[in-house]
Amino acid sequence: MLGDCCRAIGDASSAVTYFEESVEFLSKLPKDDLEITHTLSVSLNKIGDLKYYDGDLRAARSYYFQSLNVRRDVMKHNSNVTSQVLDVAVSLAKVADVDRNIGDEKLATDGFQEAIDLLESLSLESEGSGLEQRRLSVLDFLRNQLADKTEQTEQTV
Repeated sequence: MLGDCCRAIGDASSAVTYFEESVEFLSKLPKDDLEITHTLSVSLNKIGDLKYYDGDLRAARSYYFQSLNVRRDVMKHNSNVTSQVLDVAVSLAKVADVDRNIGDEKLATDGFQEAIDLLESLSLESEGSGLEQRRLSVLDFLRNQLADKTEQTEQTV
């Protein structure tokens, strides 16, 4: 919470420090608690976001990738938890976005496609659920990322 407060008032450096403390603390706790692992992955993503906005893309990718690994590990043991699958797809998108901005289009495209495949394989019981709306929103974003690149490639050819 202190990290979020610092971020809200524009103190990114203090925010990163608090989020790093959170990561350090949460990393020492058991990984079988979904709330702990979710909070850990969110803290890693928040650090990644701050590094991204600061222009440190390599550091941002490192934090996003750590979050992705936490979420993938959780999904392996909880593949029936829809929110975990959505979290993995979001993390894949964050890593792929940085890959694109770094200039590794192949890696970015592969990451976006992996996230799309993951979300397309996910079936939700209730079409009107909030999770289904989130799934469709993320899926739309991912497809647009691939479509935008295809259009750019066609225009340069």
